[in-house]
Amino acid sequence: MTKESPIMRDYYQILNIPFTSSSAGLSKQQIKLAYHKALLKHHPDKASAVTLESSIQGSTYASSTVISQSRNGTETYSIDEITTAYKTLSDPGQRAEYDRTLRLDRQKVAEREKTGDVFHTGLEIVDLEDLACDEGDGTTDAVCWYRGCRCGDDRGFLVTEDDLEREAEHGEIVIGCRGCSLWLKILFAVEDG
Repeated sequence: MTKESPIMRDYYQILNIPFTSSSAGLSKQQIKLAYHKALLKHHPDKASAVTLESSIQGSTYASSTVISQSRNGTETYSIDEITTAYKTLSDPGQRAEYDRTLRLDRQKVAEREKTGDVFHTGLEIVDLEDLACDEGDGTTDAVCWYRGCRCGDDRGFLVTEDDLEREAEHGEIVIGCRGCSLWLKILFAVEDG
């Protein structure tokens, strides 16, 4: 199995099957039905037909899910991704290994989020003093600190006084650039007074 990011591709999500402890009891027929629905849902020429069919059959949970996801414009998957998901989940041996790996990946992600050890692309650590300060035009209390990014945005990293107040307990805040995928961790101290 290949990993495209710290989290592997969720085959259950691709086939619109909930991943629970009871997922092991899914029959091959249920997986095959989910596979065919996913193919229709994500096929460019068939997507509108699936939505129409689902609205006619609107009484089942699966149909209403297809309608809401189609209208909300959720992520689309390629035919290769759908086929790989089907092949993996329909084979009991591959599925058992995939389930074990998926549980481990989810557990690792949960641990990183709990400890705050989340990876951000291009994370740079600076002090608040390293940022330029804009005290506003005098008509508002809008004080902000900013720093240019290498993507060319002069105020790519922008943090307000409200942002700092929300994170005062931690003494640091992580913000993303408004123009690219780089991140900045800003360390600061709160003065009492």
